[in-house]
Amino acid sequence: MTAARPHPAVPELAGALAGRVTGPRDAAYDELRRVHNAMIDKRPAVIVQPVDENDIVIALRIAKDHGLDVSVRGGGHAPVGFAICEGGVVIDTRGLTRCVVDAPARRARVGAGLTWGQLDAATQEHGLAVTGGRVSSTGVVGLTLGSGSGWLERMMGLAADNLVGVRLVTADGRVVEADERHHPDLLWAHRGGGGNFGVVTEVTFALRPVGPTVLGGLRMYPVSQAKQVLRAYREVMAKAPDELCGGVSLLTAPPAPFVPEPARGKPVLALLTLWSGPLETAREGIAPLDALGEPVVDLVEPMPYTALQRLLDKPDARNYFTAGFLAELSDESIDALMAISGGFISPMSQIILQPLGGAYARGSAGESALGHRDAGWAFQVLSQWTDPERDAENLAWTRAAKQRLAGFAQAAGFSNFVADDGPASVRVAYGDDTLRRLVAVKRAWDPENVFRHNHNIAPGGHGA
Repeated sequence: MTAARPHPAVPELAGALAGRVTGPRDAAYDELRRVHNAMIDKRPAVIVQPVDENDIVIALRIAKDHGLDVSVRGGGHAPVGFAICEGGVVIDTRGLTRCVVDAPARRARVGAGLTWGQLDAATQEHGLAVTGGRVSSTGVVGLTLGSGSGWLERMMGLAADNLVGVRLVTADGRVVEADERHHPDLLWAHRGGGGNFGVVTEVTFALRPVGPTVLGGLRMYPVSQAKQVLRAYREVMAKAPDELCGGVSLLTAPPAPFVPEPARGKPVLALLTLWSGPLETAREGIAPLDALGEPVVDLVEPMPYTALQRLLDKPDARNYFTAGFLAELSDESIDALMAISGGFISPMSQIILQPLGGAYARGSAGESALGHRDAGWAFQVLSQWTDPERDAENLAWTRAAKQRLAGFAQAAGFSNFVADDGPASVRVAYGDDTLRRLVAVKRAWDPENVFRHNHNIAPGGHGA
């Protein structure tokens, strides 16, 4: 098939930018427009890969001159496909990979193109970390702006809670830095408000000592023990110190050498354990978990923190998910979760269940756009599959799972956890009070709603 004629903006951008400009006729186009969710198939007019902020300023101006939509790409993991816009200009920031770790100050300045695997590697050189994504290929900035949930939440809170600075190019072409002293409302809005306010080029995190070697890993229990293990785990985590981190994955055991043959392809409960405190206290710290039962797989051992962060990595696939919070992990909610996990359509799918509390619970909603600090547990029902012909049944299964959990769950409060688009998704993500404050920040910084390919906070009102 002959590629579409290039939009007039393509040669104009190519002549004006120092970075790479790719149109539909270029060989790299299809690869550059591909995102983590293989269900997304959008064709932008042009993909811009800036080398600096000046490129972004020019790209925004030219897009506006031609009346083209703009989307911003970091890691491209969002299930809704916000990173790519149909017929518009994609500003792909993956080339902005500068990372400076100030170990004495426990700070990291992180370029918008970095992935969590790259950031973890840089901070672990100094035995430091910030709460990072559970998949190492996820983009740092996108995950952080929508919450930044990860295994270290109990010790450090969300990634957004540890965000102390943001540098961005605004809709009118200014380069702005926001921190607690300069534009504090803009910093607050970026702690959970998504990419609604500009093209973020750099973020600054507060770091904490973690690793580089931690005690952690996976223990797998057969489905026959799962309810008993979950109930016991619930009691352990109710009294656990902040340093005892991790969570549960209900999944299908892979056909891997470390899984005994009888368990392969069968439903299992995988307990991911992470002791985030000093290594010399780790065995005593995880001792309560040793009494949960006899696992069929026990891979808990001293390991690099960076290796633990890659334990749930998977190849790109078609995906859709639902998520929410539980005030408590009741016996009834455990029964519902087990029933859902027993009916996976795809062996790639899983349910992640994470105990909260600790530093997460101590975070103040007034310091970020993220609420639900009183929730005891968070869950994610993650559907993944490869066959396009099975899209409908996997989507229906995920929505049925959401419905089954509705009697126990609070609505998802983080935009990263909302897999559907539209005004209703924004209200679910923030609630009216927080949304009103976010709308005020949006009006101040993006009154024309240039940055609308996201869970959009429209300047005209509550996501309308």
